[in-house]
Order: sequence, then C-alpha cells, then structure tokens
Amino acid sequence: MVLKGGDKGFGIPLNAPLYPRSSTISYSKVRVALVLANIDPKSVDPLLPEGVDLALEMAAFWVGDYGLSTVGIYREALIALPVKTEGIELAYYIPYIYVTNDAAMAAGRELAGAPKKLADIKLVVNDYGLAIGTLDRGGELMRVEVALSSRLGLEQLDAFKALMPRTDNVVTFPLLSLRTLPPLPDGTPGIAQLIQWYAKFTFTPRESPQIWTGDARVKLSGTPFDPLDDIKVTNVIAGFYIEGDMELGITRKVKEWRLSWS
Repeated sequence: MVLKGGDKGFGIPLNAPLYPRSSTISYSKVRVALVLANIDPKSVDPLLPEGVDLALEMAAFWVGDYGLSTVGIYREALIALPVKTEGIELAYYIPYIYVTNDAAMAAGRELAGAPKKLADIKLVVNDYGLAIGTLDRGGELMRVEVALSSRLGLEQLDAFKALMPRTDNVVTFPLLSLRTLPPLPDGTPGIAQLIQWYAKFTFTPRESPQIWTGDARVKLSGTPFDPLDDIKVTNVIAGFYIEGDMELGITRKVKEWRLSWS
C-alpha cells in the first residue's frame, strides 16, 4: 500500500486510476483493417532496441475500432514489425501506436511500454465495400485501404500461419514494447525494459467468422513529431478486414537497461 487511504490500482492517481487493476484488458465488438507490406529493412533498423533484429522484411499496419473494452470505447492505429531476439523467434515490435482515449493510452504506456499517443483515428466501410482506416495527428499520418472482395474461411488463413499463428478461431500475436522510467536530475538512473505481451484475437461469429480480403493499399506520411514516413514500404502483400473479440495481456520482462542523463 502506498496511499494512507489505500490503493485502488497501479496507475496514478492510485486512489482513482485511469485503468483497471489487471494484467489483461478485454475487448468485444472489434473491427480491424490490417495491411501486410514489405519494407526496406534499413528504414526500420534504427527504431529497434539493442539486441532486437528484424525477422522478416515486412510490417503490419493496423487500424482498429473497439466497440467495448475494460478501458473504454476507442480506436487505435499502429505499426508492428516482426522481430526476433534471444529466446524469441518471432514477435511484433511496435514503434508507433496511437489511440483516442486517455485510459487506453495510460494503460498501454505504463503496463506494456506501448508508445501510445492521442490522435484522431477513423475506420469506415463505405458503400463500395472498401474498408478505410485513417490516422491523423496534425496531418494524415497513415491511411490503409482494403477492398472487401473475397470472404475467407479460417482454414484459408493458414497461408499466413507463420505471421498469424492460429488455434481454431483464435489468432495470437506475440508483442514487444519498450517501457521506460526516466532518470532524475539528481543522478537517480532510469530504467528501460523490453516487455513481452500479446494480443489474442477471436474471430466472430464462430460459425461464420467475418474475415475479408482483397486489394489493399497503405500510405504513410509524417511530421517532425511523428516521422512514420521514415518507414519505406516497397510492396503490399495482403489486406484484411476482420471482426471479433480480443484480449491483451502482459507476459514478462525480456531485457532491462539503465538510463542516465549523459
């Protein structure tokens, strides 16, 4: 216990935290536009922590709409890079991620080290069957488009099982982020921790899961504060539109570094 009156959570203020006292976050009524694309590996190597290397020359571009969750209703946009490190053959490292509410931002940053920022994010499926996800933060930073031209069965996802490991109607994405506690001017060192976590996505409805694919595009732009366009996309591999439920959970600390002002 830290506060004399008792603690209600891990995030400050401890008597009225922004997110629940739990290592998992649950979601329902999730909609996602997801584009997989090849990238220039030299353009992302500077974004990776020491000892973490790109496992595949590709990236995942995700825009999600979360209809209900234990941290509220919100939308999210992120870029994930398939990486490897000691003891981990494949996980997705997240260099950029944006959300639309403060609870999701605080929980992501404080628990997992997900570098979340607030932004304007939209996901729509228009009358022409085109799923469009946009991320705007002082200008449009990312845009993904997926044409919903073919509906897939779960077994057809196995063509991508190396990237999206599936058990029945559940795909689990292993994730990595860098959580930090900054140093203090008096010389007290800070800490950086490589945190392993996961996103478990359950396709719904089980009898007829909503999985669509088709021609896809991704466009990146940037500002000095959000240089997403430093990542160079060379070719789009595939695009998906999916619906379901989701769970995020924290697994463990993988590595740790000391931080100082020098």
